[in-house]
Amino acid sequence: MSFRLFAAAVARPAASRTAIRSARACASSFLRHDATVRTMAPVVPVASKVGAQLTTPSVAPRYAGVSVLGCAIAMVAVGGCAQGIGQLFAALVMGIARNPSMKEDLFTYTLIGMGFLEFLAIVVILISFMLLYSE
Repeated sequence: MSFRLFAAAVARPAASRTAIRSARACASSFLRHDATVRTMAPVVPVASKVGAQLTTPSVAPRYAGVSVLGCAIAMVAVGGCAQGIGQLFAALVMGIARNPSMKEDLFTYTLIGMGFLEFLAIVVILISFMLLYSE
């Protein structure tokens, strides 16, 4: 509780009562909203065998927000791959500027390094999609 709110509650008791009422209403509406969010999808009865009674399968809740968050965190590594490619070509330009006679060798090494970085980026994208569509 901040000092201003405390001072207002001490100075004006009627105002503090309305503030308490509004805080209670806000908290109760939050709790009601929280209870409605946690409800699960309706369960449809299915027959497991021919002639058997209808049974209701248990449905586990799916936490879609967590999988999206995991995918987003994994996609940060793609930015690291892009930064690595930028540094790789910056080093190529600097190396050619220092020794122009080694241009072909430096370019070959740069393409090999770029291939490794692109492979890493593809693996990261595959893992992030796997996290996105996981249960």
